[in-house]
Amino acid sequence: MEGNAKIRINLNLREFEIEGSEDFINSHSEKIDSFLEILKTTPPTPQPTIIQQPVVLSTTQNPAPNPKLGSIPETFGEYLHLLSNNAKDIDKVLLAGHFAQASSESGSFSTSDTTQLLIDQGIKLTNPSQTIKNNLDTKRIIKLSKGKFKVSKDGADYLQQLLSPSNT
Repeated sequence: MEGNAKIRINLNLREFEIEGSEDFINSHSEKIDSFLEILKTTPPTPQPTIIQQPVVLSTTQNPAPNPKLGSIPETFGEYLHLLSNNAKDIDKVLLAGHFAQASSESGSFSTSDTTQLLIDQGIKLTNPSQTIKNNLDTKRIIKLSKGKFKVSKDGADYLQQLLSPSNT
């Protein structure tokens, strides 16, 4: 690890991580102490949780209730920032689909919905349709009709794991 040093602080998640030689750590002891003091005195920021609502299959025109976030951020950019920096495209698409679904009256999303949300955040996928197919294959999304999808219970549970503080 000689020559490699790293300090990572996430005040929202109340995480503090330092890597490096003993000399490196000792040379930053005052900063480390001040960061630890901030962590002690700053209240934690509540993390969003996914609340599952039961899916009721119905023959009426009204769509079944869809999974919603307990406290979904107002913008997709804020929601996307809850994912870890090393999140895969398949996870970003699932998150975008969940956001689009929660924001839509129909309780569903399309490939173009997810693609546009990600493009707006500067993320260009090489093959969005394949990423949707991969999420279908893992049963994290469900195909409702041609071009319309819904995040499944498995998908919502998976998102909950991705957004848990231990994974970010």
